[in-house]
Amino acid sequence: MIVKMTGFLAAALLISGAAQSQEDPGPSALLGDWRSQCDAWGSPAVCGLDWRPGLHGDHITVDYRIRNAETGAMIFEGRGVYDLSDPDRPSGYWSDSGGAIHPLAARWEDGALTTHWGVAGGVLGRTRYVLEPDGALEVTDWQLRDAGWAQFMSARYQRSEPDPDGP
Repeated sequence: MIVKMTGFLAAALLISGAAQSQEDPGPSALLGDWRSQCDAWGSPAVCGLDWRPGLHGDHITVDYRIRNAETGAMIFEGRGVYDLSDPDRPSGYWSDSGGAIHPLAARWEDGALTTHWGVAGGVLGRTRYVLEPDGALEVTDWQLRDAGWAQFMSARYQRSEPDPDGP
């Protein structure tokens, strides 16, 4: 009886461990360094996203940079901080070199993070981070205009080594 019960418990633990390893990691799947050739308002550029654990176990941060492709000069940079205490509905804030500070409200679903940023009556935007089956990260940005959502940026990122110039 003890042998049968021990075998049952071992099998149950093995199945439980296999199920956990196949669970969706949520936004933590974005952690790491990502780079892409991109277009920055008509200029060839290199875009970088560096996703890191935050200062608390429930937080992650993203540092975003756009550098001129020829000179490496910084064109734009920003930082987002996400609270993952509800991993299906992260929240947080965004600040950037343009002087903006926006609240973030996000949703993780089917390997994609969709973030709405800004406030009603002010600037409103949406960014969608999609993990593709080939390992790429497709990122698209929109801003709400009078005529509806207008896309203003899209890039396809690949995992990369950390940026030697830092976030």
